[in-house]
Amino acid sequence: MKYLIRRIAYCKQACSPALLAIGIFTLTACSQGGHLTTGASLAADDLTGSPKTDIKQIEAVADSLADAHMAEDFMPGMTVAVARNGNIIFSKGYGEADVEMGVAASSKTVYAIASLTKQFTAAAIMRLVEQDKIALDDPITKYLPDYPVQGHHVTIRHLLNHTSGIKSYTELDEEVELKRRPGLSYEEMIGLFASQPFDFKPGEQFRYNNSGYYLLGQIIGRVTGMPYEEYMEKKLLQPLGLRHTVFGGPRRIIPERAKGYQYERSREGKLINALPVIIKGDAAGGLFSTAADLVRWTHLLHSGEVVSKESLQQMISPTELPSGPPRTYGFALDLAKLGNYKKVVHVGDIDGYNASLAHYPEEELTVVVLTNSDDTQHEMVEEFLARAALGMEVPWVPDLPLTKEAASRYEGTYALQMGKRTAELRVLLEDGKLKVQLGDGKAFRLRFQGNHSFIPVFDENIRLVFITDNGSVESMELHQGERVTSGKRKL
Repeated sequence: MKYLIRRIAYCKQACSPALLAIGIFTLTACSQGGHLTTGASLAADDLTGSPKTDIKQIEAVADSLADAHMAEDFMPGMTVAVARNGNIIFSKGYGEADVEMGVAASSKTVYAIASLTKQFTAAAIMRLVEQDKIALDDPITKYLPDYPVQGHHVTIRHLLNHTSGIKSYTELDEEVELKRRPGLSYEEMIGLFASQPFDFKPGEQFRYNNSGYYLLGQIIGRVTGMPYEEYMEKKLLQPLGLRHTVFGGPRRIIPERAKGYQYERSREGKLINALPVIIKGDAAGGLFSTAADLVRWTHLLHSGEVVSKESLQQMISPTELPSGPPRTYGFALDLAKLGNYKKVVHVGDIDGYNASLAHYPEEELTVVVLTNSDDTQHEMVEEFLARAALGMEVPWVPDLPLTKEAASRYEGTYALQMGKRTAELRVLLEDGKLKVQLGDGKAFRLRFQGNHSFIPVFDENIRLVFITDNGSVESMELHQGERVTSGKRKL
């Protein structure tokens, strides 16, 4: 069975909420149904008691996803790994780790893992808790007496589970973004966000927060008497045998490091080098690693060899809030499900890189996806590799043929009323392919579904339906779930 999975990255600066979602894929299969059953050829039980993994099927899915990403010019390189019981059963690199030098990505390529760093920081904190050097409910001013809490009671627990209310430095304006790139001191760094009003009273709400984890790194340094990065490498990473997991920087030599790339926010979306983010003691996102090291880390963490089982349980327990349901996020780990399978997951997104690390504890399955572009759909790649490993179905979207003459009738600019403002959606024929473009963003391909209906490659949940009158296209409807937005064709 031959098939192709296509998944296109999103435009982070899209103007419409309806177009922010991305990650559609196309699966062309000989099957006439709505799913491809990836587990059709699975054999008897393996050591986990689960169906034996079909490695060839995993590779076929990985190959298709990688080919589609690169064909659409959204990913220079990617490395993936799938493991059972901590043993890698499939790992492969795709594309280029360094475009300028023509260096291929491999299973040994080192990538920035961005916010996956947080679980390493959280584990280091839990080790210090186990050693009675700190307590989760200690106020942060016990260790950072100079930090201006503005009359609030902020604890280490609040920093771990993103309930501190402290303003995240990644939510500030572009001027702050530029200031934090040169590598600021602690005083300069907190000067960016510490004086900002709290988003809410500590413990009352959840809001993902990079400032909180930056402060946790500073606390680790104060308690241990060693700079955060030095402590982590010498006392955590190296003893665990994570030889390729290190803190990066533009001056540090890291063998087999992938360069980070971005795509211009333009119709053409040309590839450019990503500017490095430099934060001293970056406990929120400063680590670089390999797929193999992340597999080892996950196995050791969930086996009780990094922190105790009790500490791990706290890391993967939902966060309780005064009102509303608990948040699925624990301490740098999120709780989710894929079908009926429990999932512990975290992703990382930083300029030039994407990362996804998921563990399915009941199946002892770990999936890692690392890329050197921040436009790839790493979460989707992880999900479909997991589906292949678990013998689950992979849905697919039709992509019917459409002649150039038939496609040209839909070309034009459509004025969509989005609340109080109007957004222009342009439909154009380019290189024989019908595409949709919002504002000045990248133009994405449309897949024909029949009956004047199309699904864009960036979201299978969005459908464009063109309305005709006597054979002429006069308007269109944008369907997103139950929400329908109409747009008239401009003359």
